[in-house]
Amino acid sequence: MPVAEAAALSTTWDVVVIGAGAAGMMCAAQAGQRGRRVLLIEHYHVVGEKIR
Repeated sequence: MPVAEAAALSTTWDVVVIGAGAAGMMCAAQAGQRGRRVLLIEHYHVVGEKIR
């Protein structure tokens, strides 16, 4: 989802992860599983592009 749409859903994030590669997605997933509100930002329109 675009950042503008995500910002409309919540203005408070516990964790902001920049980059949705393998490490970024793992960090975001772990934080989310631990109950944190996570914003994952990726400049490309597809996440995990290099690990496909």
